[in-house]
Amino acid sequence: MVDTFRNSIIAHKEQAMINGSVSGDQGVSLSEIPFLAQVNIRGNAEDKKFVSAVKKIVGVAVPTDPNTYVTKGDLTVFWLGPDEWQIVGPVDAQDDLVQKLRDALDGQHVAVIDVSGNRTALDLTGPQARNVMKKSCRLDMDAQSFAPGQAVQTRVGKAPVLLQMLDDKPTYRMFVRPSFAEYLVDWLLDAMGEYHHL
Repeated sequence: MVDTFRNSIIAHKEQAMINGSVSGDQGVSLSEIPFLAQVNIRGNAEDKKFVSAVKKIVGVAVPTDPNTYVTKGDLTVFWLGPDEWQIVGPVDAQDDLVQKLRDALDGQHVAVIDVSGNRTALDLTGPQARNVMKKSCRLDMDAQSFAPGQAVQTRVGKAPVLLQMLDDKPTYRMFVRPSFAEYLVDWLLDAMGEYHHL
């Protein structure tokens, strides 16, 4: 059950994000997607029992290509390392997801940990989103270099994030720790400022 009295650590920035967003052909918007279920899982991708058990629960095999993610329904599985993945799902789905994974993986040498409180998510989207990211991140943000299906652990400004390319609009989703969330919002709003004057 969703706690209607719960507030995000950056709830006070909501109006600033609305005011800082720009609509239209030269637009870009910033919004928070709080309280997503986030479950970290460690295991051996070469172990067929492990892969099969995870696939039974999330609907897809864990990705083995670095800096990628796969999605099935409302669950997304991010590659974080050769033996580490993060599963992201709907708000407050973590308890059910953790229990199902632990049951399916019982007896195997694995770790399944709820890390939902570890990061919130910010979505940056719109025709100018790529230009905002080019000012904010050292990665090559050109469409042929960073495309949907890719995700990487990097820095935006000075904030460490898990950066996901969601679609070609383009939309970037940034999973950021609470201690960096307000800083990242302020950084992105500043980078978006010039598009109010186009």
